[in-house]
Amino acid sequence: MSRNTMPLSDTEIKKSRIKDKTYKLSDGQGLYLVVKDNGTKFFRYDYTFQNKRKSMSFGIYPEISLKEARIKRDETKKLLLDSIDPIEYKNNNIPTLSSTFKAIAENWLNKMHTEWKPITHQKSKVRLEQHAYPFIGHMNIQDITRLDILKIIDHMQKQDIYELTSRVLNNIERIYKYAVTYGFVEHNIIADIDKRSALKRKEVVHVPALTKEDEIKELIKDIYSYGEAYNADISTIYALRLAPFVFLRPFNLRNLEWSEVNFKESYIEIDAEKMKMNQSFILPLSNQALEIINKIKPYSFGQSKFVFPSPTSNLKPISENTLNHALMKLGYKNTMTSHGFRSMFSTTANRYKTKHSFDPDVIEACLAHAEKNKVRAAYDRTDVMKYFDEKKKLIQWWADWLKN
Repeated sequence: MSRNTMPLSDTEIKKSRIKDKTYKLSDGQGLYLVVKDNGTKFFRYDYTFQNKRKSMSFGIYPEISLKEARIKRDETKKLLLDSIDPIEYKNNNIPTLSSTFKAIAENWLNKMHTEWKPITHQKSKVRLEQHAYPFIGHMNIQDITRLDILKIIDHMQKQDIYELTSRVLNNIERIYKYAVTYGFVEHNIIADIDKRSALKRKEVVHVPALTKEDEIKELIKDIYSYGEAYNADISTIYALRLAPFVFLRPFNLRNLEWSEVNFKESYIEIDAEKMKMNQSFILPLSNQALEIINKIKPYSFGQSKFVFPSPTSNLKPISENTLNHALMKLGYKNTMTSHGFRSMFSTTANRYKTKHSFDPDVIEACLAHAEKNKVRAAYDRTDVMKYFDEKKKLIQWWADWLKN
């Protein structure tokens, strides 16, 4: 038997490399693997029906394994023995599932339910509901274009949720592979997207922030007068008051959920997928911060999952520009932003190290910054409670300093 008709092996398929042009690896009996120049691999089967050469796809590898492809080939050969055209049979027996992206995605999620842990399945479901369905959920999957997918990417990256954007795109790509496998669409358009250029990280920009003690103390007084000076929504009033005491990234503050607030132990815990560095984060709450959260509780707890819901809908948080607009009204245009509270804390805490006596590593930990020493970080597998006691004391010192 010649080499090109020797059966394939999983190892051979895994080791197959991208070349300048598409090529084939034969498994014999009409079945072969196509390796495209973009890295996509899929099984095809060639056959003859009524003296006509035909070809059909068996699905993307590894969504369809070599073993499954061979089973499909054997089933197809049985149809041919009964004088049935496999392609016509397939077209007449496609499941009556709706062809909208949402319907196909939910079918894929049902399939993954047995393969994933419940928490992984739930996170993927929520990601799609929040970030993909609003844009393409209602569309027939055959009508979706690359530009539709890029709109999702652009919308998410404007919120500074880069790691989450990558995860959502990976989920969409797997849904497309599923759709191609079962004949809902002919091509996986995600394979045509250059992820390196599409998934750009935002350039570091030095945002305006107050760092002088007298200016900071004046800012805190202005923030506490905001509710009286302006006819503001209750969420805006208390989100603005909480911001200096927790110095979270703006996205994490406005998307703060009640489930993330541990009242018993007095801390906030945010899951990795919502964090910029893709690491779970625990931030102790000062007495002052806890008091602010308790004051907003009667207004939104039990009515919204968000601590600071939008004034127009309890189903979403306040908008990304809400706090910046509030600071502008208070007269801090070009001098202070919602992201600036982080710089304000970092600069002041480092300046007064001799007063609070905590190491710079503790300050960085309060800001959820990744370990700068990559070698040390690679071996650092301590849990999210690292520096918890030190952070708690430092954050209480900071809160007392702000209100002094």
